[in-house]
Amino acid sequence: MKRKKVNMENMNDYAVGIDIGEKESVATYMSPSGDIIEEFTFSMNSDGYREFREKIPSETRIAFEASGMAYVVFNKLKSLGYDSITVAHPKVLSWIVKSKRENDHVDSVKLAKLHLVNMIPESHLLSEEDRIFRDLLIQRAKFGQEVSRMKTSIISYLKREGLYDTIPESSENFSGKRREAMESIKFNSDKDIVLKTMLRRLKFLEDQIPPLEERIRARESEDVKLLMSIPGIDYYLAFLLPLYIGDIKRFPNESKLASFFSIVPSNRDSSSITRRGHMSKEGASTGRWALSMAVDTVKIRNKPIMEYYNHQKERTGSGKLAHVLTMRKLLRMIYFMLSNRKPWKYENVMLTERKVSDLEDD
Repeated sequence: MKRKKVNMENMNDYAVGIDIGEKESVATYMSPSGDIIEEFTFSMNSDGYREFREKIPSETRIAFEASGMAYVVFNKLKSLGYDSITVAHPKVLSWIVKSKRENDHVDSVKLAKLHLVNMIPESHLLSEEDRIFRDLLIQRAKFGQEVSRMKTSIISYLKREGLYDTIPESSENFSGKRREAMESIKFNSDKDIVLKTMLRRLKFLEDQIPPLEERIRARESEDVKLLMSIPGIDYYLAFLLPLYIGDIKRFPNESKLASFFSIVPSNRDSSSITRRGHMSKEGASTGRWALSMAVDTVKIRNKPIMEYYNHQKERTGSGKLAHVLTMRKLLRMIYFMLSNRKPWKYENVMLTERKVSDLEDD
């Protein structure tokens, strides 16, 4: 998120604020002096956009709040010939207009007025190419999770049935030899259907991964190599996090980055009393999910991080809160790494070199 610098030339431009709705949106067309020229409702379809284009000149500056439809509206307006489009950061925008209701939306009039005086806090929008790449990464990460859960379920089932110890020993739980042994198990009952179904589901999930990896590995990034210096963060998480962060210089300090990911406690202030609630869940939800995954894998591979988690769990009496605090700590470290172009403090150099080498070999 960044605040636009005041440009006196822009203050002579006409502005439009759009309060986006699922089926209908409200637009306020405002003159440079702050007078409302027209306020109208238009449908979120081809006819509605055609009406908008007929009423609003292409040189007008447009602002609307980031939402699930932000990319759709942004692309549609671009295709209609509008070049000056600003997508407002909803959280910071609510602070500026001092909204008192938790879910209060900023209406089109406020947006237009703020846009006239260049006070719109911008939200970070990815290019279409980066959005597609991000979706590939998310799918790869989610399939990886599902594969791990399926493997755990199979192992648990075999242990429950007293057959896990009959499978040949191997450094990998699902090596080719052990898979053959699992396939050959016969219960001579409906248990055979259960096990075979589980093994088929595992193979189905694994078969979805190669096409994703083929597209993903075509990209290179120095940020990725830096984050891969953290044991537990593989190529996919190492690429997914920077896609949400963007240019680290957007954030003047790590607290701003934590706020972007909403890894900060929500506050409710009354007079001299400040109440701290649960983690705010505004902002980049998928990015927060990726960071949560990173904490899960990093803390089991790094003693200082695990000790920090255990200390916070003991101090707060909550594993969930300790997890959030550890997310915040890891994010601080990532901020330092990306800002100073330095590998992780606890880097295992040999492991990093092996991960990068494996990536380049593929």
